[in-house]
Amino acid sequence: MIFVLAKAIPKDEEACEKIVEFAQDLIENSRKEDGNIDYNLYSNTCDGTLLFVEQWESKEILGAHLQTEHFLTFGKNIADLVAAELDIAVYEAEATDL
Repeated sequence: MIFVLAKAIPKDEEACEKIVEFAQDLIENSRKEDGNIDYNLYSNTCDGTLLFVEQWESKEILGAHLQTEHFLTFGKNIADLVAAELDIAVYEAEATDL
């Protein structure tokens, strides 16, 4: 299983609202993709930071997601709304017994 944590820092409150609005289409369509396990957006109300938390079945499926129209459109739509490039971390996990 692949986990993605993608942090976006909006330029201001208005930019934050627009990013969240654009994210709705991204989230809805990403959840429909084969191999997507979970796709959510969380907001830190203290500083406005947005955090996408995603789960995918494999790196190959994640790679295909990165080429989808909804993903590419989202990136174009928010390019001028973020204070810095998105901070993206990708982790590979496997199940273990407790």
